Parts: sequence; C-alpha cells; structure tokens
Amino acid sequence: MKFSFLENCLLVLNGFFLVFQLMLMGSTPSLFDFSILNLFIPIVVLVNLCLFCYWLLKMKWPFLLFMGAFLIGYGEWTLLYQFPNKTVRKSSATFSVMSYNVRLFNKYRWIDSAEVPTSIEQLIQEEKPDVVCLQEYSRSEAPRLDEYEYTYIQPSREMGKSPLAIYSKFPILDQGYIDFEASSNSGAFVDVSFRNKRLRVYNLHLESFRIDAEDSLFSNPNSAALQLKFDEVFRKQLTQIDQFNEVESLNDFPSVVCTDLNNTQFSKAYKALSADRNDAFTLAGKGLGETFYFSSFPLRIDFIFTHKDFKVNSFEVVKETLSDHYPIITHLGWD
Repeated sequence: MKFSFLENCLLVLNGFFLVFQLMLMGSTPSLFDFSILNLFIPIVVLVNLCLFCYWLLKMKWPFLLFMGAFLIGYGEWTLLYQFPNKTVRKSSATFSVMSYNVRLFNKYRWIDSAEVPTSIEQLIQEEKPDVVCLQEYSRSEAPRLDEYEYTYIQPSREMGKSPLAIYSKFPILDQGYIDFEASSNSGAFVDVSFRNKRLRVYNLHLESFRIDAEDSLFSNPNSAALQLKFDEVFRKQLTQIDQFNEVESLNDFPSVVCTDLNNTQFSKAYKALSADRNDAFTLAGKGLGETFYFSSFPLRIDFIFTHKDFKVNSFEVVKETLSDHYPIITHLGWD
C-alpha cells in the first residue's frame, strides 16, 4: 500500500504523537512528572483521535497504531475519560460529599454579578450534600447555609492564607488544621459520626500556580521561567502531601479526601495522593470530568478520594459557572 507525501508526513506525526501520549499518560515515573506538558494531554489525545479517524476512513493500516497505543495505556485512559457506568454497586447506607473551590464567593467581582453567593447557596441547597468542603472560603461573603448545624472554618492564623471551611449535617467529633509550610494554602479535617460509625473528611487546597496574564500557554509555552515556576509548585505540592500523610498516619478511621489539587490526574501529586485510595470519578463519573479551564484547556484538578471501605455510588461534576471551578459531588455507601 503506497502513501502520498502528505500521508507519509501524517504517519510520522502520528507516530510521534502516540509515543508522546504514552509517555505523558504513563503510570510509571517519567521525564514529564514535573512538566507543564502534562496540561496538554487532552490536546495530544484529540490530535491522535483525529488521525485515527482519518486512517480509519481511508481504510489504511496506521489506524492500528492508535488501537495498539490504546491497549498499552488502557489503565490510564480511565483517568481521562469515563463512559457512563451502569454496573456501579449500590449501597443502602449512603452519605454525600461535595468539594468546591468557591473563589471567595466572587468577592472581587470576577463574575459580573452580585448574586454569586446566593446562587452558590441555592446550588448547595439543591444538591443537598451531607458534608461540604469549600476552598478559597471568605467569611465576609459566605452565605448562611443554615441547614448545616455543624461547621469548621479554618482559623485565621496569619494574613494571606487561603481559607477553608467544612459544613456538616453530622455531628463533628473532632477537627484539625494542617498548616502547609511557606504557603498560603492549607488543609483541614473533621471527624464525623454517620450511622454510629466514625469517619474523617479532609479538605485540602494544594499549592496554586498563580499564573499571570503574561504566562499564557499560548504566548509563552516553553519559557524556562514558566517551567521553573511549575517545577517549584509541583515539588511544593509533594511536600504538602507529605505533611498530610503525617496527619493521616495517626488517623484510625476511614477517610474521604476532598481536594483542589491544582494539578491533573497525570501528575506525580495525583499519584502520591491517590495511592491506596479510590478516585470517585474513575468509579462512577462520566465524560472528561473537567472541573477547571486553563487557557481554554479542560482540566480535571478537583478530586474526591475515598478509603477502600467506601462504595462509590455516584459522582457528578455540577456544571454551574459560579466560580473558576465546578463543584463535584459523590454519594458514598458504607454498609
């Protein structure tokens, strides 16, 4: 079978992008663990899908290249995309948890509306989660959320900290704060009682990128300064996960971890935090599960991880634009 010059060029490009995809999505440590290139995975995958469709329509053998790469990296594909799962094992005893970066309830009017706090309150009332973990919380802008009898709001220990809050319909038996070193980000937890069982819910906000306008991926994607900034953030996130693990090592109860990871599911931070835990999205989510758009790229950077004792009955991304993040919610079973 002869290829035209254009098809030969496409074949070379196809091979390059497939190898690139396998390296970026690989489950083993790679050169890209601390690279901003991880953010481009959805685009790389889209290019490969387009080339696959081209070869398939032409009925030419290179379409097999994509199928081979798909089979090799099948386990990592579940992190990127989920088809609706109708075989999720349901549990009769369930509770729900929401994680939401509320961006200070629009305190500085990033969205041209004064009704954002009220709209977020209505959204929470409609979803009715039993426990709500909020990142980038603002005491001055927060709605009342009167249906939640129990709350833990991060104490104001120093200026510049990005506050956290946890609202619960269950009694809070214990609570704590994780002060990430040399960072404006932090973590918190509460121990709650559900059906006479005790469990812990963490709310973690890992180090942020704080990307400036001049750091746009389109205007400066390969600059050494931008890569250095990402590299520093990635390493600080791993240090913060180590701090979290020190706290968790003293915990004797099953836990749920809500986090704005500020990194993707193909990052080293994700691998470190998801170890020995379930990612609620991969068990009961659907689609890309995107929770944030960065320079128009859909990214999944908000997660709910659970102890293996819990059954994940459902997972949903609530597509309401009231912040720069979408809220996520899961229903968990604990028989």
